Parts: sequence; C-alpha cells; structure tokens
Amino acid sequence: MCPGLYLRVTCKGVKTFSVLIRQGSLQRHTLGRYPILSLANARRNAVELMRHVAENGQQPPARPVTLAELIDQYVELHLIPNVKHWTNVHSSLLQIAMQPLLGQDAAKVSNVGAVAVLDGIVAVGKPHAAVNLLKALRALYNWAEARGAVPANPCRNIRPPVRTTQRDRILNDAEIAAVLNACDAVNAPFGDMVRMLLFTGARRNEVAQMKWSELNGNVWTLPATRSKSGRANVLPLPPAAMAVLNKLPRHGDDGYVFTTTEGKRPSSAFGQNKRAIDAASGTSGWTLHDARRTVRSKLSELGVPWEVARRVVGHSVDQLDAVYDRFTYLAEKGEALAQLAEHFEQLRNGHALQIPRD
Repeated sequence: MCPGLYLRVTCKGVKTFSVLIRQGSLQRHTLGRYPILSLANARRNAVELMRHVAENGQQPPARPVTLAELIDQYVELHLIPNVKHWTNVHSSLLQIAMQPLLGQDAAKVSNVGAVAVLDGIVAVGKPHAAVNLLKALRALYNWAEARGAVPANPCRNIRPPVRTTQRDRILNDAEIAAVLNACDAVNAPFGDMVRMLLFTGARRNEVAQMKWSELNGNVWTLPATRSKSGRANVLPLPPAAMAVLNKLPRHGDDGYVFTTTEGKRPSSAFGQNKRAIDAASGTSGWTLHDARRTVRSKLSELGVPWEVARRVVGHSVDQLDAVYDRFTYLAEKGEALAQLAEHFEQLRNGHALQIPRD
C-alpha cells in the first residue's frame, strides 16, 4: 500500500499515476502514465518523492516530461482545438512501434531513436505508415520546440522512407462488375458496404459509420461532424442503394447501419474483408478509397456536369461558389446517382449502358 498514490483516468481513457503530498497544503505530483509506468514503479517513485519531501522540506527538481506526456499535452492543447480528425494523428503517435520512445525524456529523444522506430515499421511492410508517423512526429516536435518544451526537433532532417505519390487507380468496367458480383461472397455486411461505396462515392468511414438516424426515406444526410470537408452532404439514394439498405436489420435510429454488433459499433476488419473481395472478384491493386475515385471518374464519363459531380462526392468548391451559389443541387445529385447505378447494373449484366457523347 502507498497512501496518497492514485490513478487518474480522463474521459478519453488516459491513465496517469499521481501522488498527494502535504507541503503546508496537499499538493498533487504527477508520476507518469500507465502502462508506461507500472504500478510497482509508481509506488516506488511515490515513496521516494515522499521521503525526499520529509527529509528536505521541499520536492526534488521537476521530473523530465516523457514523450508520452508531451503527446498528451499536444493532443489537449493543439490537436483537439485545431485538427478535425485528430484521433488519426493520436493513434499514429501511440502505435505499438512507438513504445521504445514513449517513456523517454521528450527532450532527449534522438534522431537515431526516431529512425530506428521508422525502420522497424518499414521492415514489417508498412512504409506509408512510417511516412505518416514521421509527419506526425515532426509536427509534434515543431509545436513543442516553438513552446520551448524541447531544445530541437529530432525529426527535422529525417527523410521519408519512401516517396509518396498521388494515387490514380480506378476500377475499369470489368473490375466494377466483378467487384459488385463478388459482394455476396464475403462476410456480411462488408459486401453491402462496398456496394454503397460504389453507389454513392462517399469515403470509406462515411459509409462504414452511417447511422439509421441519418436516413430519411431515400435521402441520406451525411452530417458535417462526420464529413472530411466539415460540410453536410445530402444525397438522394438510387433504388439500387435503397435495396441494399432495406435488407439490412435495423437496430434503432441511433444504431449503425453496417454492423455485426446489433448496431452498437460499426463494422471494421476492412483489410481482411477487402482481401476476400479481391479473391472472389479476381481483382487486385485497388483500395476502398479508389472506389471513390472510380465513382467521380464515372460521373464525368456519364456526362454529369462537374458542379453536380463534385457535390455528389462532397468535394469542396471554390470560395466564391461556396459563398454565392447556395443552390442545393438535390434533384441533380439524385439524377446523377440514379444514372450511375443504372450504368453499374448494365455492367453487371455484361453490357455497358451507352454513354452519351458530345
């Protein structure tokens, strides 16, 4: 037992050991974050701190801030107020590969140590994850250096482990047909989710985290809080998309549409199920986000005006249009998605709908 030692848990699940010591009044001293700091070490550190205060009448010099603690500060003071999808950055910084660095003094994390972590991620076949982590670490240390929390950024001169290039992959007509026909061959509801990606052009998580409360008849309203652009997007769904939704079990208005937990959580395991789609369809080399690019390209191929096509997939428009063009394009978006679904159905049946040409 160690009187005064306790574990604080934030609403986000971050667990931190602290100890209360009387120095005139009770004062709280942070020891470190669990599980980086174990219970046994927390007890030992608390006892040493209390002994020091009892013998010297004052607390020892401030303990160095660990990288894990610096990340917590970065999240609270910068990411949450300024970055919409801050959880992605947070997850990258706290991934398993980062464990060797998290307990270190943040000011003493070295270039060599950061490179070792990045090399380890590349070694397990995830070079782009290493690139994303490098970006996150650079941004973290730039922020900390500007605040005087660290003397320098150890990642400043580290080069990305691979060159990142903009993807341009789209599914051709035969692949679209093969993927749609393979959707019944994979675990539910992943196949239905892939169909919805192709019927709407929405982003993976926008579809995967769809809730029944977002649907009103055949109209899906993607709320601004879930949209990457920060703007709501209203889509009239074609009959083919409604046929997908109508066969799914409904678990209350607030339940997730694509779920294996009776609406409590959205479906995941994207990698495993995507590999099953590839095997069943005979396709390869494409990602779920490439389905979105495919839809946008198909809308142009079908002659849908660009101002409608961009609004279907929720792309931003230029500032003047955003300010002055307040038209909803609801009917036009519905017609475009209906035309797209009809084209896909023709592809599934073995012959493409004739596309109008100028």
